[in-house]
Amino acid sequence: MTNYTVDTLELGSFTTESGETINNLKLRYEHVGYAGQPLVLVCHALTGDHLTYGTDAEPGWWREIIDGGYMPVHDYQFLTFNVIGSPYGSSSALNDPNFPQKLTLRDLVRAIEKGLEALGYSRINIVIGGSLGGMQTLELLYNRRFEIDKAVILAATDKTSSYSRAFNEIARQAIHLDNEEGLSIARQLGFLTYRSSKSYDQRFTPSEVVSYQQHQGNKFKNNFDAQCYLTLLDVLDSHDIDRGRNDVNEVFANLNTKVMTLGFIDDLLYPNDLVQAMGERFKYHKHCFVPDNVGHDGFLLNFNDWAPNLYHFLKVSKIKRK
Repeated sequence: MTNYTVDTLELGSFTTESGETINNLKLRYEHVGYAGQPLVLVCHALTGDHLTYGTDAEPGWWREIIDGGYMPVHDYQFLTFNVIGSPYGSSSALNDPNFPQKLTLRDLVRAIEKGLEALGYSRINIVIGGSLGGMQTLELLYNRRFEIDKAVILAATDKTSSYSRAFNEIARQAIHLDNEEGLSIARQLGFLTYRSSKSYDQRFTPSEVVSYQQHQGNKFKNNFDAQCYLTLLDVLDSHDIDRGRNDVNEVFANLNTKVMTLGFIDDLLYPNDLVQAMGERFKYHKHCFVPDNVGHDGFLLNFNDWAPNLYHFLKVSKIKRK
């Protein structure tokens, strides 16, 4: 196997947007590849983790993208941080009894920026993320703390929709009624927004779909943490690139970063037209529409339907300026 590291950074005191403090910020991360190769920063989604590549015994959630040749491991080095608030090793309510009561997306991104600096990076060749990962990518671009050559944003828009927030609130209410069973219900509810009705009809009979939903809920309640999920729902709801800012269009229009957005058909949460409209705020922008019928989760599935667009975007050296 190529050079592979999973470790935890300890980064000292960290103050959130709300003014709360994490006394010793911990960031769990995965790195695969070698120094000197172009750096790919991968930002994970809501309930994801830092194991993008994983191991042969337990492949990571985007292992197929890398080993499938779309972003070959011999061409790039990959870095993924587990976001704070998540139960998979970074600072969270699970390992810090004084963890902040409320986090925002901007807190997650500032923590990642501290991690990048601690590892000695000043330039990111490619930053890529889907859903909550795409939102993190937007904030990284706005902050301009690092020079970024290319950015890929999948199934994400410039703010969390009211529709998404409504589902998040139902999930909260379920968890507040009963932590364990509520977490299962929240996950089952989430799955209905991650997949399209067409994909459900193609995959399941009416009796099969009930057991599938229950399976997903039971698996999630045994592998995630209710308080962490509540924290991350707050993070998701906080996303609005324009919140408190009046210069976002100007910043994005002047960035030299080449940006590709991908929207997926039947994405209930972040429809293709809104993904495209967000991307058009950038000076250098290419949009791709993915006509599979899985829905929002398309960025985690059916890679052959959309990853060729990623491959070609990474190979292109010039993108037409607006």
